[in-house]
Amino acid sequence: MTRSFAAMLAGLLAIGAGGAMHGAVAERKAAEQVGDSRLCLANGSIVGRVVEDERTIRFETLGGRVYRNRLSGPCPGLRQAANGFGALGFELHGESLCRGDLVRVVDPARGGTQTLRTATACPLGAFERIAPPARRP
Repeated sequence: MTRSFAAMLAGLLAIGAGGAMHGAVAERKAAEQVGDSRLCLANGSIVGRVVEDERTIRFETLGGRVYRNRLSGPCPGLRQAANGFGALGFELHGESLCRGDLVRVVDPARGGTQTLRTATACPLGAFERIAPPARRP
């Protein structure tokens, strides 16, 4: 239990208080699948996370590859996180983020790590490789 809490805290600290997610709704573009889906992503290869909506998170990895993860249903707080309110905490069971691992949306203003333990957990789906979003000039 201590290890998974530490992994969730590490995920929360990696994402910060939602700064990487701010404006994600405005940047959201339709992306087509360009590769096979994967069950896991190596945690060390993830360089960015963007919440797209209440059930979709986009993961950017080293080498410029982008993966979309669609949860099986809406996750409480994920829509607010897409607008920059809250942060993500992940419960890992090893060195990779995998299908079935849990994500929680945490509002640091409401207790930070204490909320991390009690926030509703939502299981991740498979990681679908998509085309990277177009970069602005």
